[in-house]
Amino acid sequence: MLDFLFNPLSVAVIGASNDAQKSGGRFLKSLIDHRFSGRIYPVNPKSSEVMGLKSYQSVQDIPGEVDLAISTIPAQITLEAVSDCAEKRVKFVIIHSAGFGELDAEGKALEARMVETARQGGTKIVGPNCMGLYSPDAKINMILPHLTAVDSPPENGAVAFIGQSGWSAESMIIEGLQRGLRFSKVASIGNQIDLTAADYLEYFAEDPQTKVITAYLEGIKEGRRLLSLARQVSKKKPIIIWKSGKTAAGARAAASHTGSLAVPDSILQAAFRQTGIIRADSIYEMIDFAVAFNATHLPPGRRVGILVEAGGGAVTAADACEDLDLEVPSFSGQAQEEIRQFMRQVKAPIPSTRNPVDLVWPPYGEFAQIIKRCIDIMSRECDVILWITYYPLDDENIASALAQIVAEAKIPLLAVPAYAVGQDNTLSIYTRKGMPAFSRPERAVKAIAALERFASLSSLKS
Repeated sequence: MLDFLFNPLSVAVIGASNDAQKSGGRFLKSLIDHRFSGRIYPVNPKSSEVMGLKSYQSVQDIPGEVDLAISTIPAQITLEAVSDCAEKRVKFVIIHSAGFGELDAEGKALEARMVETARQGGTKIVGPNCMGLYSPDAKINMILPHLTAVDSPPENGAVAFIGQSGWSAESMIIEGLQRGLRFSKVASIGNQIDLTAADYLEYFAEDPQTKVITAYLEGIKEGRRLLSLARQVSKKKPIIIWKSGKTAAGARAAASHTGSLAVPDSILQAAFRQTGIIRADSIYEMIDFAVAFNATHLPPGRRVGILVEAGGGAVTAADACEDLDLEVPSFSGQAQEEIRQFMRQVKAPIPSTRNPVDLVWPPYGEFAQIIKRCIDIMSRECDVILWITYYPLDDENIASALAQIVAEAKIPLLAVPAYAVGQDNTLSIYTRKGMPAFSRPERAVKAIAALERFASLSSLKS
């Protein structure tokens, strides 16, 4: 249904400008700079050429079909542009401008007229009041068109994001890339007067590139449909939603931002739990949970093995596990003895071995083989391993060696540096190798709980 939205063969920019500081210039320049491979049609009745491309008076003057139009003109003249798109039978139009239903009743009436007009030509509306798309395969980046950081990983990924806010989409992309995430598709959906979050969820459920679905929502439109879809989709793909506007102040802000109506939080919480949606309470949690699903395997159960080099982290992690109904079982006498014997062989201090396994400053020269051996032994008696380490996470060799052990054990390993300051950019190394990395133990444990919950409901158990 949305293939031509995320992978259009032709794009028209309504309100195209030679001024890259204006929206019409910024989006047009982005398509050119990112080497969009389809046809680009600037639309500006006052110019015959924009940024070196032939410009058209109207969308209707464009020869051939138009899959996607991007409207950057003011709200008060947008209806005319939508009418032109409908007559041209443009498949999708993204309305970037604000000033509609989020303001007043008059704005809502204008939204209704736009939807009615668009439907006459079979045109679907994204927005209004939105940033548009980030689609790496199609080389479309409307959300962060001026930032080269988004260009640095040319490959796409497995995470889709639905954002009812341009800010949330920007944050998800920038911070997600830094953590090692790669995106299949991102949609900033604004007031969702036509296409709603449910439409994107339905599409991403069948999109072969998308393995994890994330969303920031201020309001729930087509709630019954969205939850019914989620109940089915969550059995095969994790759905992570950060729903804001749960307080009175937040609800007022959501109403003025995207015209969203509040839903009592207790009802929403119950609905999410019943339909398998994983709820995040911040941008950090949403990214953490998405990072967690980069693990090569799902946990087959709730047993957490904790490996540390300093006891304080072990206590914090164990507390966090118990708070989230995860188990920290004592290892068998045989497993503990295997660890002790190995430590004697490498002439290292004998650690606490019950679980958590506390290595107490192992000799640095033997560190890599000690960690590998401990994880190998521990993996036989737990369902997931949490490793809190002083070892630098930028060591590609140890990361590759551990990734092989984890793959053979068929359980996930999550890594946490003992101190995260200065290591933000190294977390992605482990995440990209299938061992999700986090800045703090508590955040990692919450991510483990999200993995375990999905695994318990999923038809894709390891």
